[in-house]
Amino acid sequence: MRYQITVLCIYLLTLCDSQNPAESVNKTLHHGLTERIGNFSIELLYHTAQSQPKGTNFIISPITVWTVLAVIAEGATEKTLKQICDSLRITPKIRATVRKDYQNIIQWLVVNTTTVELQKFNALFVDEHNEPLIDFQMLAKEYDTRMIGVNFTEPEKTSKLINTVISSVTHGRIPEIIDSSTIENINLVLLSALYFKGQWTVPFNASYTKREAFFDSEGNRLGDVNMMYNRFNYPFANIRSLQARVLELPYGQYNRLSLLIMLPYPGVTLNQMFYNLGNITFDDVFNELRISKEEYGDDEVDCFLPRFKIQSSLHLKDSLTKMGIRDVFDARKARLPLMTRVPVYVSKIIHKAEIEVTEEGTTASAVTSAEFANRISSIRFEVNRPFCYLIVEKVTNTIAFGGFYQTPSLF
Repeated sequence: MRYQITVLCIYLLTLCDSQNPAESVNKTLHHGLTERIGNFSIELLYHTAQSQPKGTNFIISPITVWTVLAVIAEGATEKTLKQICDSLRITPKIRATVRKDYQNIIQWLVVNTTTVELQKFNALFVDEHNEPLIDFQMLAKEYDTRMIGVNFTEPEKTSKLINTVISSVTHGRIPEIIDSSTIENINLVLLSALYFKGQWTVPFNASYTKREAFFDSEGNRLGDVNMMYNRFNYPFANIRSLQARVLELPYGQYNRLSLLIMLPYPGVTLNQMFYNLGNITFDDVFNELRISKEEYGDDEVDCFLPRFKIQSSLHLKDSLTKMGIRDVFDARKARLPLMTRVPVYVSKIIHKAEIEVTEEGTTASAVTSAEFANRISSIRFEVNRPFCYLIVEKVTNTIAFGGFYQTPSLF
C-alpha cells in the first residue's frame, strides 16, 4: 500500500527594524537561485491563471510552493527527482549549494517593524509511529522546516492541530485548510505558510474613495469598484517590452517590500502581458522604475487603485503537471524512497491565500493616448481594467504574493 502525502502552502513574513534599506544590499542576491525561483514563480503564476475559469481573481504565494517542492525533492530519486528539479530550475548535483543559497535568501523574508509584518513558517507533520528517515529530516531543516509529531490514526485531533497552527501563523486570517477526511491514508503533511501585513509608505485618504466603473481590456464595462485615490511621486514606468505601465507602491520605511501594479496597454490582455514578463527580469523592471524616478523624480502620479479583497483556495496539481511535475502525483510512479520507509506519493498540493488591499495598506493573509507615453507632468495611473499585482521583497526580488484582478467587486 502506498501512503499519501498532503502538501499545504501558506506563508508568514515579518520585517526587522535592524535590517538595511533595499538600496544598500549587494545585488548578487538577485542572481543565481533567486533568479531561478523568480522564473519558477512567473511560470507558476501563468499556469495557475490558465487553469482558473475565465475572469477569476486569485492570489498565490510562489515562494511557498517552491519551498515545499524543494523539500520533496530531497526525498526523491529517478524520474520523480528530475521532473521536480527541472521545474525548480536546479539540478540534483547542486542541491547542497541550493540549500545554502536558500538560507541566504530566506533570512530576508523575516521582518518586523511597526509598519510591516512579514513572517514565514515551514513544517512537516509526521506520523509519530513512522517518522521520515533521519537524513531527510536533517535536509528538510536546511529549508527551515521543523518536525511536528502527530497521530494520523486520530484524524479529528490531527486536523484540529494542523488548523490551529495555521490559524496562529496567519493571525486568524486562514482558520482552516484541512479537515479530517483529507488526512485519511496519510502519514505526512508538509506545510509552508506565509503572512504579510504592510502599511503604505504613503497611505490613501479614505475620504477620496468613491465608486467607479471597471472595464475589460477592450473597454467594455464589467461593473464597479470602490476606487481609492492618492497623489504621490510614485516610481512609475512605461515598459514597452512588457506592453504595460508599471507602478510601484512601497510599504513601510525601508523600501524593502513593494506592491507592483502591472497594467496592460489598452487592448492587451493579462495573458499577453504576462507572457512578455517571461522575457525580462525583475532587475529590468526595477531598473526602469529607478531610471524613471531619477529623471522624473519630482513628477507626481495620480494613482487610482481599486480597494479589493481576494481569497483563493487552489489545488495546484494541474498547474504543476503542466510544468512537467507528473510522477510524484502518481501512486505507481512516484519514487520517494529517501523520505520514508514506506512507499508514499503526493496526493494533492493545497494552497490557500488571502489578500486585502485598503487605504491603510495590505493584508495577505478608459483608455487614453497617454497609455503609451512615459512621464508627463501629473501622470494619471488609473487601474480600471484587469491588472496583475505582485508583492516583492526587493533585497532578493522574491515574489511573496502575486495574482490577477479581473472581475470587479465592491469591497
